[in-house]
Amino acid sequence: MWEYIIKGLIGLLLIIAAIQDIRWKKIKVGTVLTAAIIICFCVLFCSKPSVLDSLLGAALGLGVVLLSKITGGKIGVGDGLVLGITGIGLGFWSNIELFALALFMAAVFSIGLIVLRRADRKKAIPFMPFLFLAYLLLNLSLWGTNSPM
Repeated sequence: MWEYIIKGLIGLLLIIAAIQDIRWKKIKVGTVLTAAIIICFCVLFCSKPSVLDSLLGAALGLGVVLLSKITGGKIGVGDGLVLGITGIGLGFWSNIELFALALFMAAVFSIGLIVLRRADRKKAIPFMPFLFLAYLLLNLSLWGTNSPM
């Protein structure tokens, strides 16, 4: 049951973060902190992911935060923080899968914008909508199964 609650909380976090990212080009710290506290609490009652898996999943997000600092903010810190929280709830490999699919979709979208001459390669686009869409795509097929993770 807790696994389903975590899945729902992650989906809720991602849709709120996507709306904030589109509207204000940033993600509010209160949203991220609230989700982190609730998801960490729920993970305590789950068998999946393990504590180590959750920590490694969060490390992916922290790596993105570090990359944000190295690139001078070309990648948003909020993107890394949200990815860290999804990593806590999903575990390392599921978070890698989520991140890779979101990056792929963002790349295809960006290439489309460039080809259609709607943007140049320096145009910034919000990443959270792609993370939310990737989450939906990865979880739609799981809704009919018994395993939430």
